[in-house]
Amino acid sequence: MHSAKDLIYLTADIASGKMKQRLISVFVASLLAGLFIGLGYLGYLYIAFEASGNRYFASLVFGTGLVLITIGGGELFTGDCLLSFGLFFRRFPFWKMALYLLLVWIGNFIGAIFLIVLLKLSGASTLRDAVVAIAQAKIGLTFFEAFFRGLLCNILVAMGVYMTYAAESVPGKILAAVLPVSLFVICGFEHSVANMFILPYGFIESDMTFLSIFKNLVPVSLGNFVGGGILIPGAYYLIYKR
Repeated sequence: MHSAKDLIYLTADIASGKMKQRLISVFVASLLAGLFIGLGYLGYLYIAFEASGNRYFASLVFGTGLVLITIGGGELFTGDCLLSFGLFFRRFPFWKMALYLLLVWIGNFIGAIFLIVLLKLSGASTLRDAVVAIAQAKIGLTFFEAFFRGLLCNILVAMGVYMTYAAESVPGKILAAVLPVSLFVICGFEHSVANMFILPYGFIESDMTFLSIFKNLVPVSLGNFVGGGILIPGAYYLIYKR
């Protein structure tokens, strides 16, 4: 296991490596990540609203999406906010990171929508009431409520991804990924990529407007970046930089 001090340099190295990937590779990996997070959310919905009704267990299942990304591979906007470590170490310019994150954000969104299409074609989902209720509650948040819930969410998710870099075993990576994610779910914080699944899903099942999706996604995405791209990398950079 890597030490906390070594981890900031390892994360900066990972960020530098990501910047050297082909754009098509990044885009396809981001599609997969959006799909995986949506599947984790779907599992949460089934357990919380149709099966046991135990939302604590359901929150653990939600983390399956991040496990799939961590072990199998994928580019997740909230996790990639940790690219800021490379920025702090001046490995690449800000504009390059911003374009990378934008590409991942778009890919995550398309991947999540693709899952919705597959679900509708399969006829597998019977969760309309739960989906609509959750989506309407999310678009009912004010800008600042959504922003700060996004910030708090990605403090946890980014820490989960950060800790997977420290772990060297598969079980260690799974624990590192699942526990912070389950905490943000229990607390009701806002994850932009998860919302890319639930909000369009709610849109097609109700009378929500398409623009209302972005009323949530914009502040949540900004909050996610501040939490996982500024607060976490900035704090550890100040603590451990040699």
